[in-house]
Amino acid sequence: MTYACEDCGFLFCRVGAVKECPSCEKSHIRPATEEEIGMLEKLLEQGKTSLEIKEGQTL
Repeated sequence: MTYACEDCGFLFCRVGAVKECPSCEKSHIRPATEEEIGMLEKLLEQGKTSLEIKEGQTL
């Protein structure tokens, strides 16, 4: 499943339950939106391994 951190904007994939963001270690995570999933998949295809999106920021 793909998750987004509400605090730092980090997008990440994990199998199973997640309690905290692997980037900032805060617990304000949620399932990623379809748009966020698409952005992360696009970056992973380009060989980038991480993405942090701040509110209002676009690719």
